Amino acid sequence: MRIAILGSGSVGSGLARGWSRLGHSVVIGSRAPESERLGDLVAEIGNGVQVTSLTESVVRADVVVLAVPWQAAEESVMVLGDLSGYTLIDATNPFVKGLNIGVNQDESGGELVAEWATGANVVKALNIVDARLLDGRKLDSRQISIPICGDDEDSKQIVIRLTAELGFDTVDAGSLSNSILLENLALLMIRLSMKKNLGNEIGFRVLRG
Repeated sequence: MRIAILGSGSVGSGLARGWSRLGHSVVIGSRAPESERLGDLVAEIGNGVQVTSLTESVVRADVVVLAVPWQAAEESVMVLGDLSGYTLIDATNPFVKGLNIGVNQDESGGELVAEWATGANVVKALNIVDARLLDGRKLDSRQISIPICGDDEDSKQIVIRLTAELGFDTVDAGSLSNSILLENLALLMIRLSMKKNLGNEIGFRVLRG
């Protein structure tokens, strides 16, 4: 599968490592594809990972992943133009300075991304996991649960498979309108980690009877 990852930060590079190691064709989209840092990153990851501009990265892609800081999310998506038929994984959280939600209480980042990404089937996923755990490692001998939500069932099945391949327990959390719940859950995880001194390696797990 050809996966275009928009963003080369800790989340984007972590996903590039994981999926390329599993045999997927990964291209990183960046606003500065010629930078020395990105050249070093691609060389370090290996596995045929490429880097190109944002617009070029999505050409022939099966899946597009939005993994940029929230402040750059709208611009990064809008330059892509018509995304009809694409599965777009929104791994962002609409956080602003001071670890606060930067959107109105009656809207979510996931739904805003869907408005910007013309025609795309947006699936909120991978926003509730520390980038250092994107290798799918287990905590307390259990997989970390990754809730996802979206309105297109075929796209959700693609995302369920991709996240499971990384080693996570994927949970279907319903429609894209539930993005607000996932984003608040991510905020809780970060605050527990930072404010309660629980460390970086924490995650959520859905227990089933």
